[in-house]
Amino acid sequence: MMNHLYLTPRLRLSMTAISPAGIDMLKVLALISMILDHANTLFLTKPLPELYALGRMAFPLFALVWAMNVNRNPDRYQQHASRLWIWALLTQPVFAWAFAGHYPWYALNILFVFAGVTQLLALSQRYGTAGLCAGIILLMLLVWPLTPASYGITGLILVTGLALTQLQLPVRIRIMAIMVSTGALVCLNGASHLLIQPATALVFAILPTFILPVMALYSVRTLVSGARFIPRHFFYYAYAGHLFLFALMTRFI
Repeated sequence: MMNHLYLTPRLRLSMTAISPAGIDMLKVLALISMILDHANTLFLTKPLPELYALGRMAFPLFALVWAMNVNRNPDRYQQHASRLWIWALLTQPVFAWAFAGHYPWYALNILFVFAGVTQLLALSQRYGTAGLCAGIILLMLLVWPLTPASYGITGLILVTGLALTQLQLPVRIRIMAIMVSTGALVCLNGASHLLIQPATALVFAILPTFILPVMALYSVRTLVSGARFIPRHFFYYAYAGHLFLFALMTRFI
């Protein structure tokens, strides 16, 4: 079913519409958003809703950058997956230390989302339908530990949907993937609170999750050009590093 996955020329053009510097800028915006969101959670007795809203931009941007990068070379899916698993496991103790008291002990960090979906792509490419089924089972096993802190099934659906939009698949499947990704993006934050606190959920969770990433993407595509300016794999070090620093600050400052 997915033994040979290649990008179509049309999709290659859509990816190259964002310059290497633009992709790096998306990473920077996502990192700033994530760090502010984590600081809001860890250091403020009463977290600010404005910072919470700004933090909703991080995961969708990271998911978009991941989808563009992972599909540049489908033959390296397993290499990407292995790297993500290693970093997810290395980061987990620091993540658990930083967020102790905020999330249960079994809550997994966000790198497991990307590792799981990348592994799904690798298994599907290598083993076809059997690999696809194995990858789906893997994601189902990840849903529970990802739910407290890393978006759970909605995050997995968003990341998987974005990956499928970049592949050489029938048009109807790519359209369905776009629709599913859009629905997951809208439901990623605050959808369960719409009936209880509709205005708050809409203004500080749902709309920022959708509007802020779109605004960032449009701005970067139109204003940023040039070569990349941050080192390869910088995100892994920045993610683990800021969690370690925050964990130290919460304990000793």
